Amino acid sequence: MKKDKIEYEILSKRIEYLSEKLNSLEGFLSFDPEDIQKRVSKVEAILFSSKDMLTSAEACYYLGISKSQLYKMTCTHTIPHYKPNGKQVYFCKKELDKWMKNNPVMTTQNTYIYGKKRH
Repeated sequence: MKKDKIEYEILSKRIEYLSEKLNSLEGFLSFDPEDIQKRVSKVEAILFSSKDMLTSAEACYYLGISKSQLYKMTCTHTIPHYKPNGKQVYFCKKELDKWMKNNPVMTTQNTYIYGKKRH
């Protein structure tokens, strides 16, 4: 009988402890999905600003294109990329920025500034 009382007291204390832990976790679990998305976006922005070389998945996200489109561009050598081990493809962020700035479309304001009127 005494053993049952001790086990009950221990069990009661453990339940109380677990209840307190669950209550403290409620604050962590009540995040707004939009808030989480904003935080993830900030982390991604920090990640891209600090990396010089990007993987294929990161390059797709950075350029806003699909994996298949990126694959086609690497196969046709229309986008600068690196294959250090012959398999994994990497992209230099500075080169991607430069590549994206190729063939700019002049605005009407810019064409008058440079004295060229295009039709």
